[in-house]
Amino acid sequence: MANKLIRPIKKALAKEYGYKNVSVVNGSGTAWGWVDATITVDKNDTTDSEIIENATTIAREALRKNGLKFYTYGINDTEEFLLNLKHKN
Repeated sequence: MANKLIRPIKKALAKEYGYKNVSVVNGSGTAWGWVDATITVDKNDTTDSEIIENATTIAREALRKNGLKFYTYGINDTEEFLLNLKHKN
């Protein structure tokens, strides 16, 4: 069974950062519900924290538009979303 969160997030992040620069997968086993995104960006004036904040907002909005939300866990309902940045050389 495919994780229904992957496609809308990949599409939205690819629109912003380029299809080849974005990878979105889900975890495996007991971490199946986790969404793990990797974005490759150029080194530029934008800080990593700004990119992470922007990409997280884009991902949340993509899910909201599709009537979805990140899975959560624990008492504090922590979102199961990991975002990694890579910098092009």
